[in-house]
Amino acid sequence: MILDSYDLSILEILKRDSRTSLTNIGKLLGLSRFAVRERIEKLFRGQIILGPAIVINLPSVGLKRTAFFELKTNPHEPWLAELLEEMRACDMLDGITGEYSLLGRFRFIGEEHFDQTLKRIDEVMSRSFFKKYRVISVINTYKESGVLFDKRAKPLNLDNIDLEILKILLNQIRYVKVPQSLSTTQISKILCSRGIQISQPAVFKRLMRLESSRVILGYTIMVDPFKLGIKTKLIVRFKVNPASYDTAAWNFLSPMNEITDLYRTGEDYGLLAITRVSNVSQYNSFLLRLYNSEDIIDTYTILVLEERKKSFTPLGEDH
Repeated sequence: MILDSYDLSILEILKRDSRTSLTNIGKLLGLSRFAVRERIEKLFRGQIILGPAIVINLPSVGLKRTAFFELKTNPHEPWLAELLEEMRACDMLDGITGEYSLLGRFRFIGEEHFDQTLKRIDEVMSRSFFKKYRVISVINTYKESGVLFDKRAKPLNLDNIDLEILKILLNQIRYVKVPQSLSTTQISKILCSRGIQISQPAVFKRLMRLESSRVILGYTIMVDPFKLGIKTKLIVRFKVNPASYDTAAWNFLSPMNEITDLYRTGEDYGLLAITRVSNVSQYNSFLLRLYNSEDIIDTYTILVLEERKKSFTPLGEDH
């Protein structure tokens, strides 16, 4: 599908806030409301837009730890990747270049959940040929799914209704056939169908609380990067001046469009970024920009060959 400047602008607006109305998008672009709707429907039918999504502050909902696992396997062990994909804690699994052939991102609800998952991975890897893996612990999260995390965010006590609202929003692609997020009226109806009697105004108030407390960090859309010509995914690790981790992460790296996710880890190359580019030339330009900062000492890049698992519902499967 060939996209023009209007299509690309619509995608950028919806990625920043999928709740933006058709009327407001039209005003920003000088298009009628109906023209905007037609273009969005075209992007949806072409599966460039896959659906609406939200980005949440994971520690605020009880997911207190994120870690990456690098695992060494061989092509005769497809069952190993399949077992990892089935693990609920795993929300991303990629086939990669280098010494390790798989990279997975895992989320944990406290140390007990981490220990249980680690035992399960030990069991899986004991049946593998190489029996080799390593854990990369995440110390801080700066950016996920293109959304900057708020360093001022504080944990919030959530009740079951709050959690149900978050589950619905995380799974809303099941309920809507358009990119815009579910309305508060729609959320109220879904909750009522589950036996939770709550009015639309009450849902609205709860959403305002979740947003103001930065539990919900943003409303966005899921897109297919490959269909947008962004065909290359890379894992880039940065060796940074030890005194400048936060400065380099918040002020220099996080604003870069190529970086969708950025983490501080306990490694020597202490920043890990999930990066997407259209081609090698764009990646080369990206690297040249990196070394404009005196804080970046060195980089190490891993090419993602295959994205095996792309989605995750941190609060559990929606019913």
